[in-house]
Amino acid sequence: MLIGAMASCGNAPQNNENNEAIDLDSSAVTVSDETAGVDARPVPFEALDGKWMIKSAKSVAVAEGDTSAYVILNVAEKTINATAGCNSIFGAINRNGRTANSLAFENMGATKMMCPDKDSLEMALIDALNNTRSFTLSNGELTFSNEKDEVVLKAAK
Repeated sequence: MLIGAMASCGNAPQNNENNEAIDLDSSAVTVSDETAGVDARPVPFEALDGKWMIKSAKSVAVAEGDTSAYVILNVAEKTINATAGCNSIFGAINRNGRTANSLAFENMGATKMMCPDKDSLEMALIDALNNTRSFTLSNGELTFSNEKDEVVLKAAK
């Protein structure tokens, strides 16, 4: 699957392969599945809602099967909660970007317990969240990217 952002062109109807008009929501992410021959279709931002198990933050990988590192996105309340397995990280979701896949986190905070075995992942997670500017959702994998479009976090449900 290939993920891309829809340009903010308003909600002008688009035509699909069958020339049927499709209203596009400018707050959706565009998903296209080239292998199945399916044209781009909007995925609502609400698809990001829920608990996502972190696979990697920056260059720090999470061990296969480790369920202690996760991100919870509450789209309705515009909040994020996360952990690398020790401290709780929390903040607000900000979607005031130029594209449909713009995403940033603000008013971030964290508890301050000492957990030496989780320090490198936790620091990478905090840095990844602080530098997130966009997201993609492809094949069940959520990625956050920085302003240079470099992937800073990967997660899956």
